Amino acid sequence: MSSRLLRLALSLCITTIIMMIIVFAASNDNPYRLLVMFGGVMPEGLIQGVTLFLFIWGLFEIGYISHRMTIESDAFRLGLLPEKENWVLSPDDVNAIKLQVTDYEKKKKYLLTDLIRKACTKYRLSKSSSEVLGLVEAQVKTYQLDFESQESIIRYIAWAIPSVGFIGTVIGIAGALGIANQATSPAGIKAVTDMLAVAFDTTLIALIYSLILMYFIHSLQEKENKFFAGMSNYLVENLINRFYKQ
Repeated sequence: MSSRLLRLALSLCITTIIMMIIVFAASNDNPYRLLVMFGGVMPEGLIQGVTLFLFIWGLFEIGYISHRMTIESDAFRLGLLPEKENWVLSPDDVNAIKLQVTDYEKKKKYLLTDLIRKACTKYRLSKSSSEVLGLVEAQVKTYQLDFESQESIIRYIAWAIPSVGFIGTVIGIAGALGIANQATSPAGIKAVTDMLAVAFDTTLIALIYSLILMYFIHSLQEKENKFFAGMSNYLVENLINRFYKQ
């Protein structure tokens, strides 16, 4: 089972458990309004259950990518490049760095080690700092696009949550209109208003989930931008700017 399918299955299990708890807590004659809003009444609460599932799944996807970036950031602490002031790198030094990085990649491979190895190889072939800089910029962009492609499911989830909420509202309003002829009695009026309340609850809960998820999405994007900018700066300051100018 792939890691995404595992996160999907785990999200479904957690959603099922939470919804069972909410429905059980709302099973008395006068359930709390908050429990009803979050889907405590079935089958009307199925829409809230779907939005909760999407919300939890989105959090798992964000957590996975954030954790991956945290692991990749560990490479900055390996001391792969010289960081002392006025340290100049000769072609032989660059080749030694490449061999050191290649040996390390036999144990564990990072994006940073891959980038350093490619930059050293480019310098060995061209002896041109500008060409190495161009390679670094292009390669970092490729890494970033790879991360963004993995985030496409997160963007879909962020769009799907309010959409599912609106679908629930439309279904609820349609149901209320279907029993509008019963509004001539107090019991009928209550049935219609209860249906309308559930209809608007679906959108309200979906928007709350969407607001929370969007905060984590933007936090992830900020972390990602800092990571890739730091990767470029690390190579420029500690490798490219140290090349020996003949």
